[in-house]
Formats: sequence, C-alpha cells, structure tokens
Amino acid sequence: MIHKFNFVFIITLVITLVLISTFAQMDRAIERHRAVRLARQRRAPDSNGDKRSAFLKDYYFYDVYHKRSHDENIKANPRSTQIEKNPKICIVGAGLAGLFSALLLKEAGINDITILEYQDRVGGRIHTHYFTDNPNDEKRLYGELGAMRLPYIKGRPDLSPHQLVFDTVEYLNEYNKKDDPNRVIKLIPFIFSNPNALYYFNNKKASSGEIMTSNYSKSIGVKQLGLPDTIPDNYLILWDDAVKPFYDELDKNFTNGLINLKRYDHHTTYSYLKEAYLPKVLPSKKPADYDEIISAIEVQEFGTGDFRHYGFVPTVLELYTFSDPNYNISWSTIDKGMQRFPNAYLPMIKKENINLKYNSEVYKLEKTNNSNIKVFWKNNRKSVSETFDRVIVTVPLGVVRHWDLPLTLSYKKRNAIREIDYEFAGKIFLQFKSRFWEKPPSESGANPTTSNIGIIGGATFTDLPIRTIAYPSYYKGTSADKPGILLVSYTWCNDAKKYAQFNEEERFELALKDLATIHGDIAYKEWVPGKKNNKAHYWPNDRTTGGAYSYFGVGQLESLVGAMIRPEECIHWCGEHTDIHNSWTVGALNSAVRVVKEILLENLMSDKWLKLKNTRLLNHWNGNLEVFEDY
Repeated sequence: MIHKFNFVFIITLVITLVLISTFAQMDRAIERHRAVRLARQRRAPDSNGDKRSAFLKDYYFYDVYHKRSHDENIKANPRSTQIEKNPKICIVGAGLAGLFSALLLKEAGINDITILEYQDRVGGRIHTHYFTDNPNDEKRLYGELGAMRLPYIKGRPDLSPHQLVFDTVEYLNEYNKKDDPNRVIKLIPFIFSNPNALYYFNNKKASSGEIMTSNYSKSIGVKQLGLPDTIPDNYLILWDDAVKPFYDELDKNFTNGLINLKRYDHHTTYSYLKEAYLPKVLPSKKPADYDEIISAIEVQEFGTGDFRHYGFVPTVLELYTFSDPNYNISWSTIDKGMQRFPNAYLPMIKKENINLKYNSEVYKLEKTNNSNIKVFWKNNRKSVSETFDRVIVTVPLGVVRHWDLPLTLSYKKRNAIREIDYEFAGKIFLQFKSRFWEKPPSESGANPTTSNIGIIGGATFTDLPIRTIAYPSYYKGTSADKPGILLVSYTWCNDAKKYAQFNEEERFELALKDLATIHGDIAYKEWVPGKKNNKAHYWPNDRTTGGAYSYFGVGQLESLVGAMIRPEECIHWCGEHTDIHNSWTVGALNSAVRVVKEILLENLMSDKWLKLKNTRLLNHWNGNLEVFEDY
C-alpha cells in the first residue's frame, strides 16, 4: 500500500512539474509577445505621424513611469488606494502648471479644489514687473522677469509644440469676454531678431570705427571679429550642421529620432562637439583648435559654461522646442505683460469656487493612516494643516528639497528631487527718459553703427558681462521720445553668476556701464536712476524657485525625469521640470494634463478623462500615453 502511494505521489509530482514548466513557457511567450507589441507601439507614429508631439514622453519615460510592481514604497495604484468619485484635491503652487491643473479638474467635474500659493500673486515664473501703479495704462513701462515670448509655426498648429499655450489663451478669452472683458488677452508680435541690432565681441569695431550690426558681422571674417585664425569663418554654420541631422530625424518621426538622439546621452554638448562631431568635419585640426571653436560657438549662442555643464540631449531638445530651423518660426507676446496670462484664470477661480489661498508656504506632506495626504503650511506665521485625497505638487524642486516628505517615497523619487538641475539666469531692466535706441544714432547722439538705423525689437549680443540686450517690441508705432524700459542684461549660467555678489543698485550701475560701451554716453544721460525705476532679478536667489528653469545634465533626462513624474503615495508631480519641453510654458501645461489624467484614471473616471481629452482645449495636446497604460 505504501509503495502504491509513493508511486502515485511520484507520478503526480512529475505531472505537476511538467505543467509548471509548460505554464512558465507560455508566460514567457506571452511576455515576449507583449514586449514585441509594445516595441511596435513605441515605433508606430501617431495620427499626426508622430511629428513634433507636444508630449514626448511616450518613448523616453514609459519604462520608469509604471515600474511599480517591484517597489513596495510606490503605492499609487487605484487598487491600493481609496476610490473617491469626487476626490478632495490640493494643488501646491499657482503657477501655470497649478492653474491649468485646476482648470482641467473643473472641466472634468472635480469640485473640491484648493490651491496653496506662497506669494500674493498667481503666475509663478511668469512674472511681469510693472513700473507704474496701473498695469493697464498705455505707457507700457514693464519688464518680464520670467517668460517673455511664445513661439509658433504660422498656419500649422498641428506642428507647433507650443500650440497648447495658444489654445489655452483662446479658452480663457472665451470664458472672460462677456463678464470680465478686461481680462481678455491680446497677443502682439514679438520681434525675435533684428539685423540692425548690434554685435560687440573682443572689443572689436568695424574698420571705420563704428559699432558693428548683427548683419555686418556676418559679412566679415573671423580675424576682423577678433577671433584666432584657427577658427574657420563658418564656425557658426558648424553648430547648425552639428544639430540639424537630429532635428531632421525628430521631424520625420519623433520616437525614432529620440531613440537615435538617446545614443549620445552620455555626452555634454562640449564632449559631443569635441569627440564626435568636429573630428569628422575638421580632421586636420588639433584638439586645442576644437576647444577654441567650441568656445567661440558657445559665447555666441549660449551662456558661458552651458556646453560643459549640461547634457547634449537636453540641449538639442531645448533648441528643438525653441526654434526648429526646419520650420519658419513666428513669435508672439502678450500686450501689457505676460502676467495677464495667469491673471486671466482669476475669474474662473472665483466663479467656480476654487479655494485659492495666498501667502501659504507649504513645508510638509505627511501620509495618513488611511493613505491620504496631510498638507502643512504657514499662513501669516500660523501653522495650518488639512488632509486631502490627492496632492499635486507644481513648485520647483529648489523649494520641495526643503520640505518634510513622506518617508515611504521611493529612493528614485528622492534622488530625482535632489539631483535635477536648474539653470542660473538673471535679468536687469533699466528705465530711460527716451527710447534713444529706436532712433538712428546720428539723430540720438548714440555711438555710430554700421547701419545708422534705430533698433526696435531683436537683441544685441556681446561678450561684455551684460551678454544680451533685448529691445522691446511693444513700443512699435509710438514716439521714441517717450520713456521706455530696456532689458539691458539677460544672462545665463556662469554669466549670471558673475552678478550674484552685487546688490541691486550695483547691478544697475554695472549694466549701465556696459550699455554705454556699446551705445555711448547717451545711456548715462537718459537713464532714470533709483530702485523704484529699475529692476534686477536673479532667479537662484528667488526663494519661490531656487533657479530659473530645469536644465538636465548628462544622463538626467532619462535616469531622473521618469522617476520624477511617477505619482507616489497619492502625490502627483507637475511643472515644467517634469516634461520633455522643460523650461518652457508649454511644458508646465503638458504636465498638468498628465497629472489630471493620472487622477481621473486612478479614481476610475476614465469616462471623464476621455471626454476631457476630446475637448477643443486639448485638441493639439498630442499626449499618447496609452503605451504607459499597457506597460
């Protein structure tokens, strides 16, 4: 009997092992099939041919974004959290990401929304500084401390990465035109470049002694520009040639173009040019010659240090978003200040009973026993707290880094918060009694230039500490004898740092000195001194940001951003630093769409998401995130 039992047991065991092996093979076959299918999905173009998608994480972050099953600290799956059909939402930050998140949630039928804003204004890094008491007057004495221009492809909204911004402006204008017509946004042309703007490098002037215009500088050789003869005359064309193949591939099919570009994610821009590109096109040059060529390109096109500090891949993507040379890019700005964009949300916030709390400094997020999030903030020096079902964090990481966060956040999330880099940037605005730069130098008494034509719009570039002078476009058509605000210095990276040790009044004086070097003593004569009449802003010193905008280092785009965007513990992460179009307004808006989708799907409201996705507002949001859902 015992032998019979053993025999039956052995036969049963063998059959079981065979079945387990068979099922394992079937599972592996299924996984291989899914992997192949996903690979095909990632390669397949979307309905727009996958061209210039406004939401380009489809390939880059899919693998990290949904990697939850093997991380016990990541609990954002709707099966492990309480389902609320009308969740109580807290949005931290009333910049564009926070405001757009609130708008989309309202559109989806979510009613219980609180926005906590540290400042007494909305807009975040869209911040117009007005030099008059009435921002709506016709003097237009203002300066854009943050975002100041909006690019688009004329007649082809389907190809423009920024079209969501313009669609949002249209939505807000439609909302406000009846009850709040003063909030309607008027777009006006932004003059991006001007052949009569000036060029002043290496203390060089034209042979006639005149200050060179941009147009004139392109007609002479490097020796006349004060550059070493090891640098070829076409050195700027070399830069265009180095990045154009990547633009071409991205335009043809963004997913495939991104796969190719990703191969160079181990490079800084400097190392790519020196090791991968220049030896191919200039094989007879020495390594030291490559350094001089790269330095000449950087000082013309970027901030000092950008090439060595930041990654090549994010640099290409940022420029691709900024101004793809394969398309004719046009530019707009908002009449009477970009601040009017976030301000246009205010009637909606009031009418829809969104609870906007100003002067609220968040300092802690705490997970409760029932997996909700308790938010702690200070208001008028008093500590306040409230529990929410979901929290959307939109503020820059320089702020979040100092919060107390749930101890259960994943290692990768904490690492991303600590490591993601931000660009240094600063602006110095000076006020003048007249806009002398708009007059011909022979008429105004400014330094003579090779064109003797005034400058309206565009920018002067120089290697002096001020680096970039941006001339306002919005005075066009008005008398140049009237007062004006001039962006005398716009700096990035190491150039911005060089102003960090000076107080605001000292920055005014230093910027004025450089301006006078280029435009002449007329700058001193026309300047209106005093802190009330001038403004300098250094973004790393701004306690609401800790930096101007995110700018990823080598490998960071792939290794950190995927972890950054992933929701954990009912906390959703939003803002330009969580989008492939980082540093741009559209990146903030894109991220808002993503987090609203996360919240709706994780609260089993897929019907509301599909309805929202098909609205006119999101008509040009090309966010193919379905590949994430299938992962």
